[in-house]
Amino acid sequence: MKRIWMVTALAIGLAASAAWAQGMGMGMMDSRPAHPIRHAPAALTQYGCMACHAVASGKVGPAFAWVTWRYGGKADALRRISTFIAHGGSGPWGGVMPDLNVPPTQARRIARWILSLPPQAPPRSGAEGGRS
Repeated sequence: MKRIWMVTALAIGLAASAAWAQGMGMGMMDSRPAHPIRHAPAALTQYGCMACHAVASGKVGPAFAWVTWRYGGKADALRRISTFIAHGGSGPWGGVMPDLNVPPTQARRIARWILSLPPQAPPRSGAEGGRS
């Protein structure tokens, strides 16, 4: 019986610690989602995506959140984005993405992750390509 109480107390303590670490301590619940890059596919590193892209700001290529803004909610979004990732090419953002030989399954995994991000409109510069 004593063992059951100890296990129960330990479980409650671990749950409380986890809640505290997530910002729920002292009655303050943090409803913000975890930073999206933590849930990114390993392929982003493997294929060097972050050298040219960032989650919410443009670098050499568009921010992933801008891609979500442009294509999110469209019936062919997953196909269009994953095909572009797999084969590269020139796009509506004013640059050329090289063909990095990303296998189709990895390209779809990256595209799904991109489409899971909250959309963010790109800054008005003429290079953002608009929605289409």
